[in-house]
Amino acid sequence: MDILVVIAHYLAITVSWIWRLAQLAAVGLGVWALIDTLTHDSSHFIAAGKRTKGFWIGVNAAGIAVVLFMGAASMLGLLGVVANAVYLADVRPALRYYSPVRVRSTIRFPGRGKDQGGRGPRDWSPGR
Repeated sequence: MDILVVIAHYLAITVSWIWRLAQLAAVGLGVWALIDTLTHDSSHFIAAGKRTKGFWIGVNAAGIAVVLFMGAASMLGLLGVVANAVYLADVRPALRYYSPVRVRSTIRFPGRGKDQGGRGPRDWSPGR
């Protein structure tokens, strides 16, 4: 009978740690959503048709606060997690469509390493 008590004890500790990790993951999800909201331009929200930047900042901040104070396992905590997940799954991809395109600033020639100097195929200098 003592072995069952030991197993139950360690199982309870394991479940407790899993719930703590789930809570930490829920807070991390909310922080990620809030930081991503802050990095986008407010005009992108309007162009994507996804409410306003202030609205999503409020939703994500409220989601983090509810998860921190009530826990991710409560009904309101679950709604906070869902609100942050909706931002990341629906709004973020729509905003990424309007983000600026980054262009590479250097031209790379195939077959030439960094240590090899010399002229590229478009070098029009004399003596070529």
